[in-house]
Amino acid sequence: MKKDVAHPLAGDMTQMNDTEKRRLAALARYDILDTPREASFDEIAVFAARLCDAPIAVVNLIGDGRQFFKAEVGLGVRETPLGTSFCAKAILEEDFLLVPDATKDARFDGNPLVVGEPGIRFYAGALLKTAENLPLGTLCVLDYRPRHLTDLQQDGLRVLARQVMAQLELRRAVAESDRRRHAATASEQRLRLVLDSARDYAIVTTDAARRITSWSAGAHDALGWSEQQATGRPIDDIFLPDDRDTAAPAPDGDAGAAPAPDVRWYVRADGSRVFMHGSTHPIVGSGGEAVGFLRIARDETRRWEQAQELARTRAELVDSEARFRNMADDAPIIMWVTDAEGSCTYLNRRWYEFTGQDAVDALGFGWSKATHPDDRKMAETTFGAAVAAQGAYRIECRLRRADGVYRWVISAAAPRHAEDGRFLGHVGSVIDIDERREAEDALRRANDLLAAVMESVPGVIYAKDRDGRMLAANRGTTELVGKPLSAIIGRTDREFLDDPAQSAAVMANDRRIMAENRTEVIEEDVSLPDGTAATWLSTKSPFRDAGGAVVGLVGSSIDISERKRSEERLRHSEAQFRLMADAVPQIVWIADAQGRMEFFNKQWADYVGVSDFPATVDEVVDRYVHPDDRTRTITAFETGRQSADVLQVEHRVRRADGTYRWFLVRADPHRDERTGEILRWFGASTDLQDRKTAEEALLALNDTLERRVEAAIADRDRTWNNARDLLLVLGTDGTFRAVNPAWTQALGWSPDELVGRSFLDFIHPNDHPSSECALATAATRELPVYENRYRHKDGSFRWISWVAAPEDGLIYASGRDVTADKERERELEQAQEQLRQAQKMEAVGQLTGGIAHDFNNLLTGVIGSLDMMQRQIAKGVTDKVDRYANAAMASANRAAALTHRLLAFSRRQPLDPRPVDANRLVGGMEELLRRTIGESVRLEMVTPGGLWQTLCDPHQLESAILNLAINARDAMPDGGTLTIETGNACLEDADTARRRDVRPGQYVRIAVTDTGVGMSADVIAKAFDPFFTTKPIGQGTGLGLSMIYGFARQSEGYAKIISEPGRGSTIKLYLPRYHGEGEDADEPAGEGSPGHRAGQGEVVLVVEDETVVRNLVVDVLQELGYRAVEAADGPAGLKLLQSDMRIDLLVTDIGLPGLNGRQVADAARASRPDLPVLFMTGYAENATVANGFLDPGMQMITKPFAVEALAARIRDIIASR
Repeated sequence: MKKDVAHPLAGDMTQMNDTEKRRLAALARYDILDTPREASFDEIAVFAARLCDAPIAVVNLIGDGRQFFKAEVGLGVRETPLGTSFCAKAILEEDFLLVPDATKDARFDGNPLVVGEPGIRFYAGALLKTAENLPLGTLCVLDYRPRHLTDLQQDGLRVLARQVMAQLELRRAVAESDRRRHAATASEQRLRLVLDSARDYAIVTTDAARRITSWSAGAHDALGWSEQQATGRPIDDIFLPDDRDTAAPAPDGDAGAAPAPDVRWYVRADGSRVFMHGSTHPIVGSGGEAVGFLRIARDETRRWEQAQELARTRAELVDSEARFRNMADDAPIIMWVTDAEGSCTYLNRRWYEFTGQDAVDALGFGWSKATHPDDRKMAETTFGAAVAAQGAYRIECRLRRADGVYRWVISAAAPRHAEDGRFLGHVGSVIDIDERREAEDALRRANDLLAAVMESVPGVIYAKDRDGRMLAANRGTTELVGKPLSAIIGRTDREFLDDPAQSAAVMANDRRIMAENRTEVIEEDVSLPDGTAATWLSTKSPFRDAGGAVVGLVGSSIDISERKRSEERLRHSEAQFRLMADAVPQIVWIADAQGRMEFFNKQWADYVGVSDFPATVDEVVDRYVHPDDRTRTITAFETGRQSADVLQVEHRVRRADGTYRWFLVRADPHRDERTGEILRWFGASTDLQDRKTAEEALLALNDTLERRVEAAIADRDRTWNNARDLLLVLGTDGTFRAVNPAWTQALGWSPDELVGRSFLDFIHPNDHPSSECALATAATRELPVYENRYRHKDGSFRWISWVAAPEDGLIYASGRDVTADKERERELEQAQEQLRQAQKMEAVGQLTGGIAHDFNNLLTGVIGSLDMMQRQIAKGVTDKVDRYANAAMASANRAAALTHRLLAFSRRQPLDPRPVDANRLVGGMEELLRRTIGESVRLEMVTPGGLWQTLCDPHQLESAILNLAINARDAMPDGGTLTIETGNACLEDADTARRRDVRPGQYVRIAVTDTGVGMSADVIAKAFDPFFTTKPIGQGTGLGLSMIYGFARQSEGYAKIISEPGRGSTIKLYLPRYHGEGEDADEPAGEGSPGHRAGQGEVVLVVEDETVVRNLVVDVLQELGYRAVEAADGPAGLKLLQSDMRIDLLVTDIGLPGLNGRQVADAARASRPDLPVLFMTGYAENATVANGFLDPGMQMITKPFAVEALAARIRDIIASR
């Protein structure tokens, strides 16, 4: 179909019968016409086109005189008139219209869409019908050729039509739900606003169970409970105990009963009483039953109290009235007296002279008649409140003079009381203030005008005196400084601004402007109350007194921070656009709607050889476009401007060397979003010269096309017949269509034996599922390399590697026999596995040799020293015993350290994690490190501030750093520099992607760097492997870096090596950041102190299966004054623990036979829940980290241990009970 041909699908629908009216009304209820495209409908149209293999598919809605396409494929329009429509015929059908060939259907004789362009021949449409069976339109497909639909396609089209109706019903239901929800919310808000505005009345509702369900703001004011406190309470809580029965409506009372009066005392939240006057109304449910009650009441406490006092005050008022009357009649001002009810009982002579009233009109409440109508209600209300409160009264109002003129007066009164305190009424006076009021009104109007102007102007407005003290400021000023007006008036910027630098800068600007006596506009940097920085544009001017002297300053400021940021973003955006435009290989340009050039990218200057660009499109054409192409180019530009459509033209442009190259020019209009008017054109010119040249060459080659095609076919046949690879053509059902002769050579099958059979007949049964998947893939897209086993004619199987691709409904594949490659891979894998086993045995041999060498040396020191001690003691010589004992202890401690290193490498050494400040730890090691590395190596420590804490075993971290320092020293035999640096590090997902065992997050980094010989990549790859060492045999066990790596992984961190031969090495430890409380400033004292002794006969149970260790621990305990009880295994220890024996502490080995130490402790705590436990371990299988193994009241000590350490730990545990 041509793009510019209309596609009306409507027909003659002029008769508006009742059915048509109902159909149009039903369509209107869906509110679907003229709505934007929606993905759900578009997807149905696309699927309908694909289902029926049709070029056109439409979701069509028939309106009044037109049809609207909610979704369309292949049309390009959204609406057409009802002139020549297929769908008009379709909606007359029951549910489906099928037109196989419109030229043979009498209903469409002469239809211009059939006999003319676009030549519609085929139509199929399923009706879109409502639940009332009213057709709204169709889901239809059209084609330019006659054809049929299968039953499955027709059923599919009907299903899709029902899906369209389901979407329409869903849209209507959602819209109706939204409307009802919004209406309900608005109604509820209006009702709540009405209830809360009635502050004088307490409005309360209860349910049938007499519990409060709503509580108005007036109820809060009257009774003191908030709505949250009151809701859910029994209503009886607000009644006096004696009134609760009478205040309870009958639960099964008549729901239609009239409201009942409710006048009684109520109880407030604070326990006080309030007298309320109101009524109770039943709330009727949908079935006519009473589901609750509404109570409306008003606080009448004061009126009730006034009534009680009224009688007392009347008598006192009569007594004093006579005396007052004599004085008041001679007063120059109006004086008056009322009784306790507010009725005027006396007015002096000045009242009658002023108002012209007589006593009959004036006494009682006649004064209100002389009050201005606009002031009367206020005066009566205010006076009534004063009477009710028995308090003072003062108002300003207008009073009518005898000549009819109203004048402003002050009417004020004080309460008068009898000697017994009874309220008798008021005595008051009236003073004429009309002249003063006029002056005050004029001043007030001026001030109100000034305040309104200041508050209406956006930003900040203020006035300051000569010393910088604030005289006036608007709300914007208080919002800027974050303080109320009372905190800034009368104070300088230095006194109310929190930023000293800001206040100093502002006051300096103010002083300069007042000194120079001129207005200035400046930008000032300020700090907002939330701490953010902002830029304000300030206009400041001095103001002067009547004599012209500068007495202060006025100013206004507006926040231009966003404008500054917008300007910066615009500059950044323009720079980005220019970079992007310059990076584009095409010539990019911008012109305004009148053809004035605004921008060329760098490619223009490079192409034409000049840096300045033409001013207009016409100038571009005149100077650079080929003369033969100028008219076409100008015409294209004019057509584009007039049609407001995409502009496109091909022409030749002169290059800097004078030659011309073909370019495709394309430009899109940029419109004003509000008016649609074109503002400018964005265009690009693409070099077409190479394509043009290729087209010309192609035309030249077409002359010999037939000969070259024949030659290509011959080449293809030779390739097919001579190829050593297996070539085949498969149907998408897996049937062989053609095979080349190589199949006979490779698999023994002739082409005749293969063609027509399924490929699965020749494939190994285990490869059938994957081969079927590969076939399905190859039928739709190119198949990556795939391997399966094909059966040779001799019964054996051969591995074949395939590549395949689909074309014209067939699969073309090429295969190669890779059976020999597979065999070589299998042999290589076997050789590699044998190599790995050999490497393991080599590593074990290294470990055995290294450990045996080290332990033999250490045991020699222990045995030799102990032997010498025995010899010296036997001779009675004791002066050398200490030296031999110290030597034995040193060797034993070295053996313990070696054991710790073995445990760390295997990640089975128990850790004691604590919060660690790495800076302090490294700083504390400085002296030790200097002694260790010697004078030939310079030590540098880089420990910046702000370092995060980490959670790890500080002793293990010290050991790791010392081990790394020793390795670094050994790598610098001729001296060098050792640098230890700490820092914070944040590892992102990209940093940890290659290490699955490392989590992204925040880490503390400790780096040890040397300037030594460095390591090769091969050495780095094995450096952390157990037993790997580059040192000579006997000088290293290969456990140092393994231990460090194991420690880092146990601490949930990791280690990394960076090194090159000849350039030194850096080993980095990453330990996770710790967010808890910090480490103490000093390590707790106690371990190693020899002064620990038993207290009040404490009993310690020792459970240890190793007799030597058990006897040693018992001896230590007895030497310290404890009573020691021993058990050789878990069951024996548990028997003692379950007895009545006093036991203050359990000391047990973890690795006991039978019941292990943890099981003994858990069983003991069943009967002794507070029993402290000290675990001993030399190998903690289940205690990788102590915190994960130990419960409260449990501690761990690692073998071997010093006597002093054991004593201190026992004393601390018992003392902490």
